[in-house]
Amino acid sequence: MSNSNTLAKVSAKISTLRSIDLGFADPAKAVKFFADVWNLTPVGEAAGVYYLRATGAFHHVLSVRKTAQPALIRMVYDAADAATVNALHAQVVAQGLKTIDPPARLRQPHGDYGFGFKDPEGRNIAVVCGVKDHTEAADKPDRPRKLSHINLNASDNAASLACFRDALGFRVADTTRKFNFLSCNSDHHSTVLGVAGGPTLNHIAFEMPDLDSVMRGAGRMRDDGRGIEWGPGRHGPGNNVFCYFLGPEDMPLEYTSEMQQIDAGYRSRAPEDWKWPPGRLDHWGINKGPSEHIEAAGLKINFTSDGWRLDEWR
Repeated sequence: MSNSNTLAKVSAKISTLRSIDLGFADPAKAVKFFADVWNLTPVGEAAGVYYLRATGAFHHVLSVRKTAQPALIRMVYDAADAATVNALHAQVVAQGLKTIDPPARLRQPHGDYGFGFKDPEGRNIAVVCGVKDHTEAADKPDRPRKLSHINLNASDNAASLACFRDALGFRVADTTRKFNFLSCNSDHHSTVLGVAGGPTLNHIAFEMPDLDSVMRGAGRMRDDGRGIEWGPGRHGPGNNVFCYFLGPEDMPLEYTSEMQQIDAGYRSRAPEDWKWPPGRLDHWGINKGPSEHIEAAGLKINFTSDGWRLDEWR
C-alpha cells in the first residue's frame, strides 16, 4: 500500500483526537494517579466509568474503568457535525470493514451523534460530534491541555494505514523506518502507526503548555517513584519535546510540548530523511532511546474484544 497523501474519493475527515478510554485492574488507583500526579481533573463518574479532563475545552480526554488487565477500550475522534459523521461512516463502510455500528443519537458527555467500528487490526474506534464541552479552556502551568497523540504498534501497517487515511481522512505527515505519522489538522501528528508488534499500544501522549511544564511533570513522576523511561529529548518528526514514563499498571505515557504546526504545503519526509549520529534517536541525544521496560510494556496492552459498539452511550 502506497504512503501517498492523495485521498481518492475521500471527502470527509475527522477533526482531532478527542479522548482515550482505558481499562485497569485497579481503576481507583489509576484515577488517583491521573488526578494527583499526572494533573488531570476528574469531571464525573457513571456506571463505574470515571472521566478526567485536561485544561482544554473537551469535556474529558480520558476515561477509566475496570478490566481484568490494563487495556485499551477505544479511541474517540471528533467530527465537525452530523453530516461529517455520516460521510465518515460511508467511507468506513467503503473500506469493506464488517464490524461497524450505524450512526445514532448519543447521550452526553459522549456527544449528540456518532458511530463506532473496528479497524482492520481490531482497534476500537468511535467518531462523534456535538459534545457539550467546557467553556473555560485556558492553559495552566503543569497541567496537560489536551491529548497530543496516540502511538499504536501495528502488524499489518498497510491495512491500518489505508483505513486511517482513506476512511478517516488522515494525511501522512512523515514516515520513518518504524512509524507513519498521521495528521488530521495543523498538528504534525495525532495518531502514529508502527510497522511491527501490533495491534498493541506504543504510548499515549499528553500535551503540556510548555517545556518547563514537561520538566516539572518529570519531577512529579520521580517524586511518585516513576523514573524517566526516555528523555528529555526533542523528536525528529513533529519536532516536539518529550519525556516518557510508565504509569499505573505499566501504561506507557508521554508528556510532550511544542508540537510542530503544519499546513497543506508541508513536504512529507521519508525514512532516508531521518538519520541520526550513532547512539542517538532524537535531536538532543541525551540518552540512546526508550528503555527496554517501556518498549516491552506497550506490547502487553491490547484493545478489548468489545468497545466498538456505542450501546452504553445511547
